[in-house]
Amino acid sequence: MNKLISAGLLILLIQGNLEAQPYFRGLVLKRIDQFQSGDTINIYGYREKPGGEAYLIRGRSGDKYVPADKIRLLDEEMGYWQKVWLMNQASHVQSNGWQDDLRIALREDFYEYASQMEINGLVFRDEYLEDYLKQLIYILHPQMLIKAEPARLNILMIRAQKPETFVFNNGTIVITTGKIAKTSSEKELLAILAEQTAHIVLDHNLMNLNQEVHSQRSAEFWSAFATIASAIAMEFSNFRYGTNFNAGDVVLAGLTSAAISDAIMLSAGSKFSEDQKRTALELGRDFVSQLEKNGNFDFLPDKEYMINISSVLSLTAWQEYHNYNYDQSMFYMDRVFDLGIANEEDYLLRAKLIRTLSNTVESNLEALKLINTALSMNDFDFVEALAEKGLILIRLGEVDQARTVFEEYRTAVSGMHEMPPGRDATWANRMLIKCDQLMLKR
Repeated sequence: MNKLISAGLLILLIQGNLEAQPYFRGLVLKRIDQFQSGDTINIYGYREKPGGEAYLIRGRSGDKYVPADKIRLLDEEMGYWQKVWLMNQASHVQSNGWQDDLRIALREDFYEYASQMEINGLVFRDEYLEDYLKQLIYILHPQMLIKAEPARLNILMIRAQKPETFVFNNGTIVITTGKIAKTSSEKELLAILAEQTAHIVLDHNLMNLNQEVHSQRSAEFWSAFATIASAIAMEFSNFRYGTNFNAGDVVLAGLTSAAISDAIMLSAGSKFSEDQKRTALELGRDFVSQLEKNGNFDFLPDKEYMINISSVLSLTAWQEYHNYNYDQSMFYMDRVFDLGIANEEDYLLRAKLIRTLSNTVESNLEALKLINTALSMNDFDFVEALAEKGLILIRLGEVDQARTVFEEYRTAVSGMHEMPPGRDATWANRMLIKCDQLMLKR
């Protein structure tokens, strides 16, 4: 993203915590029914037609559309999503009000969801990526959302390999790291976010909300979620020691699946109909198309974009590895290495993948080279790299060297607490015995 749009913010009719009004204000330029030039008039809707733009007003004989050249907006230039709202939602809000009780239920559902994701370590934190997404949000929707209460577009990243995205009515787009990792360009990601923005602007969550289903589903979901979280917490505590990178992510798989389940999406009104999906997709594509057409925004080159999302590429690769999806894990690692931005953890994972997927002299030598590079980088000082090196050396017949490496590994882990079964000092002792047996010393 080489330059940002320098557009003014649309001033909505919201003051402090007062309820927002479902209209904009305009200045009459030419006489319209009972309104004289210079009068202030309320605008309840907007549409585009072959003859030009038109605003919906309340005239002497009822609601009517009048040419836009007869009215000048008192608010600043109307943005893309304000027009979408006026064309689709303004008249509904004018007729039905803001339906505060339903919106409050949806808002509370989001607060519960967000807090549970945070408590259980499912929110993905990467300040660099978060800052980049904030820039995209400004391009996508710089204005406040037209809602009953002041709100802005927001993105919540969830640590999950499943590619998924959905929204809450308060303006939050939930997107998994797996979804971001699958994208290959800034344009692709922006189109995904634009589609989800359309659902928010059009109040699809509110339309889909069934209070009885919401209460039942919400209670059932959080009860089940708490049970899963409690069981996982016991296992996950065994991984928080820094010696087995991302091993905890496989344990979290059940929790992340629950976090993006049908139950929570139904509760939030995010199980959209085919019509809603089609409308949102068309609006998302149209937004991106207009962005390109206007020429005031330059998409990042693909390589620079991939660098921005490299943290989710690595995370997703590790998650796929721990879930035994080795080829898919290698797919993400290939993307990282093609960019030339691999760090110690990436070299470690690639070595583990090569050892898992092949067993030739050439592949083992390649894996050894990768693991030596990881050890020399010392970005994170993962002792697991030593265990991996020992296993590769045994494959290559360098058992004496392997024994030395396992002794170094045993020394490194001996002072650590809460080591997981299988890779603790006992494991190191067993590997030393195995080396002695292979060298006929036992």
